[in-house]
Amino acid sequence: MPKPRGRSHTTLTETAQLVVKTINKLPGIKMIAPGEIASTRSNVQRITITHTNAGLSLSISGQGTQRIAVHTDNAVTVKQIVSHLKTAKKLQGFIISERIRKPGI
Repeated sequence: MPKPRGRSHTTLTETAQLVVKTINKLPGIKMIAPGEIASTRSNVQRITITHTNAGLSLSISGQGTQRIAVHTDNAVTVKQIVSHLKTAKKLQGFIISERIRKPGI
């Protein structure tokens, strides 16, 4: 059994909490691991979705910037997460962009 890394960490920015609550509703999520919070001076709410070999890495900015790793079961789930984030009613004010970073493929 893998270590419960990231499962007991509860510190999220308010902006990241909205995104994590939206993602938690979907099946196929293995783990959501929040990263450190960095302060920013921007008022723009932005989500940058980076496709990785393990799933997704979300860079969420609002009142602060926070990276969140989302580990999934397969590629179909990744597509579902991205489409769900883009169509979620609570995230309509966010600017959402995507990029791919898969070393070795």
